[in-house]
Amino acid sequence: MQGLFSVLYLETTRKCNLNCPYCSTGSNKPDAFFTDLTTRQIIDNILQPAREIGTRIVNFSGGEFLLRPDAMLLLETAHNMGFSLSMATNGVLLDENKVKEIKNIVGDNLIISFGINSFDDENTTTRETEFGFVLDKINLLNKYQIRANISVTMGQFNKKSFAATIEKIHSLGLPFNRIPFVPRSCDRHDLMPDKKAMREDFHQTLRKYFNGQASYTPYFLPQETYEAASGQNFNEQQVPLNPPVGCWVGAYYAINPEGDVSPCPMFLDQVNGGNILRTNLKDILYESDLFKRMLQRDTFGGKCGPCRFNKTCGGCRVLAYYTSNDAFGEDPLCFIDELSEEEITALEQETSKSFKNYLRMAYFGNIYQPPK
Repeated sequence: MQGLFSVLYLETTRKCNLNCPYCSTGSNKPDAFFTDLTTRQIIDNILQPAREIGTRIVNFSGGEFLLRPDAMLLLETAHNMGFSLSMATNGVLLDENKVKEIKNIVGDNLIISFGINSFDDENTTTRETEFGFVLDKINLLNKYQIRANISVTMGQFNKKSFAATIEKIHSLGLPFNRIPFVPRSCDRHDLMPDKKAMREDFHQTLRKYFNGQASYTPYFLPQETYEAASGQNFNEQQVPLNPPVGCWVGAYYAINPEGDVSPCPMFLDQVNGGNILRTNLKDILYESDLFKRMLQRDTFGGKCGPCRFNKTCGGCRVLAYYTSNDAFGEDPLCFIDELSEEEITALEQETSKSFKNYLRMAYFGNIYQPPK
């Protein structure tokens, strides 16, 4: 079974060749001064210790990762170290020659992720690329048999187009994940999804597709169903690891371009347990107060702590933080207290069925191993 902190989201730069208006990394700030970690610092202070503590998947990101002069070297190094690889990119530099180069270096050991908020003209309101541009890049990857993923940001700006967006992704046969919009680097709390949008728009859609099962809350999976499928005992470890579901905090961690280590990418620049230039990565993850408490889900505040889905859901920690300034508070978008017992039972049954379908994809994605 996978252990804690098996997935690393590594932001390697804030430099970017686009200017998206609500960029979470602040790459759209023209006067910003960016100082990225060096190649040696990334290898010695992040990749080496990450491998030693059991991290198995590294997702290289930015800014725009491909702007780093050492991008191919980092991919090659991580590949040779035995990591499974992902790369988030805006696609601008991803032409046929670059795709061939990447394929030659890592072979089939890569998933490339693109961000899109809708498959209509509104996408350019929040991102500086059109949806057709992303589709062209996906076709290019298909030509070279490189796997693709779509990341969809959820916010007030796309709550009514979200269902059509996910249906389009499903029709392309692609996995996807959702990212809740939070004002990490821009002061736009008004764009965050609210409870009404979650219940009526986003959740209604997310629960229909097993290929997006990986990460969303509220997540109505009975804990005994998860324990039977995973081989995990929640009395021993409160974070679902095989595979991660609901809130991924504990299975997942993130590091920004300056070396700060956070439980989730959307916490970066706001909440961290330490910096890899001053403290060993293992000590940050296993000894810092922030990370130790994040692993104790039954201590979470509000309705999240005593919830029957506490271990399989956990509530979204970043939404809690940006709403109440308490990363351990209750998920403000959870609507379980508005449901009847009959509605909860129906959601449990639906989620259990979808979860079992998801396990097959998680197995081939190397984030699930059936218990022996």
